[in-house]
Amino acid sequence: MWALGGVALAEEATPLRVGGDYLVTAVDHSSEREFHVEFKAVTPSGKFDILNLHSDHVHIAVKKGEKLRLSAEILSSKGAVAEVAQMVIFLPSNLGPTPVWLLSNRASNHELRAVKYLEMHSPQTDYVIM
Repeated sequence: MWALGGVALAEEATPLRVGGDYLVTAVDHSSEREFHVEFKAVTPSGKFDILNLHSDHVHIAVKKGEKLRLSAEILSSKGAVAEVAQMVIFLPSNLGPTPVWLLSNRASNHELRAVKYLEMHSPQTDYVIM
């Protein structure tokens, strides 16, 4: 806790993040306005081995069977399965890994700590807008 003008304020909860190498095990167009993408850990640990993302769009390079390095913010979890609020996937390119930001449509705006999340992973000059 910290004080602002003599008023004690609670610190913002630190979001839970996970990262590593994952295989894309499913890319489903579940409805007219939603895609479901499932990622499975290459090296399972028993926690966050399966990540689910529900989004309004999917990058064209995200295909079933692709192995991707990613970093994700967890929205909710049950056992080894987690729902993702947002993630950065690193797509291979000639100039090195290109980060692509994917957002869940299941997370409300106040649950996305985008600025802090992007700053944590890389300086702004490392990002390529696609």
